[in-house]
Amino acid sequence: MTSLKRNATAILAATCCLFLAACQTEEQAVKPVAPAPAKEAVTATPPAPPAETPEQLAEKAARASAEAERDSVLALYNNGDYYGAIKRGLAVEDDLKIYKDLELDTIKHTAFSYCLTKNTKLCRAQFEKALKLDPTFTLGGDDGHPMWTPAFHQAKKALKIK
Repeated sequence: MTSLKRNATAILAATCCLFLAACQTEEQAVKPVAPAPAKEAVTATPPAPPAETPEQLAEKAARASAEAERDSVLALYNNGDYYGAIKRGLAVEDDLKIYKDLELDTIKHTAFSYCLTKNTKLCRAQFEKALKLDPTFTLGGDDGHPMWTPAFHQAKKALKIK
């Protein structure tokens, strides 16, 4: 076969393919195309919270340290080491002065410890200290205990707090 015949055959074959591709049935020509799947909604990532300032980080660290000191008093108290709780409570009181809630809780548990060691005079003195710090101070759920409730009420009476 000559190259001219080969080229003609190739051209004829390509033309036939094009012709067949163009010849669709009417049914194929009007067949609807399936819609493209919907794109998933992209959720926006919330912006990162602003970084904490060095002052905020220092305050968090100071508060955590003060809470740990108060917790050390509560741990001694909860383990029945009332003398240890008194000693530790008196040692950390000054460190807690900037956190009134922690200071009051420490004073309260130091008072409880004094009462449980039968030192009601010092128990009452601790309650007076708490009431001077916050005249609205209460025993909360600890009110009614036979050892420290009388000392608490005596402290309120001594300070003329109703």
